Amino acid sequence: MKKIKRIATLVGCVFSLLSILACASTGPARNSSSSSTGKAPAEKRGSGQKTDAKTTGENEEYLRSINNIDITKKTFEDDKAAIMATIDELSSIMAGGRYEAWLKFIDEESIRYWSNPKNLQRASKMLPVKGLRMNSLRDYFTYIFVPSRKGRKVDEIRYDSKTDVKAVQVSKDTDIIYYYFNKVDGKWLVHIPPID
Repeated sequence: MKKIKRIATLVGCVFSLLSILACASTGPARNSSSSSTGKAPAEKRGSGQKTDAKTTGENEEYLRSINNIDITKKTFEDDKAAIMATIDELSSIMAGGRYEAWLKFIDEESIRYWSNPKNLQRASKMLPVKGLRMNSLRDYFTYIFVPSRKGRKVDEIRYDSKTDVKAVQVSKDTDIIYYYFNKVDGKWLVHIPPID
């Protein structure tokens, strides 16, 4: 019975820390041009208009994603495809608990920071369960990274710069950030932000 209580407490602790460290919300998602003008979109008729609606939706996502950064639509499409493929691969790796495979997708700065015992100790103190300590990057992977992303769906990306991107789930008027990516030598790698 004590073991079950400890596991239940540990699960609660992990989800609390996840909300603190692993995920973040940004401000309101930008509305489409039709909603900003106050006009309702025209009713769609025929297959040609369905294609137009899809194109309009893709253009709106592109404009939301680039944040006035000089990114071509082709680059956006290529980057989004690469990032979504990486997230799919990470999902498989996390489901299998394959820590060593996961490391290949993490940038060096994050590996250095989250391998530092002092930073892990600070993060452990933020956990609501007393006595749970993270002693290694593997512990961070097991107790924080994997549970905070399990069952989550990334919809879109948001550029902070040409080489820094957030992978987000759009929820009403808010973007929920599940991943930060840095482009290193032409490859998108996960960046795990430090504790503020």
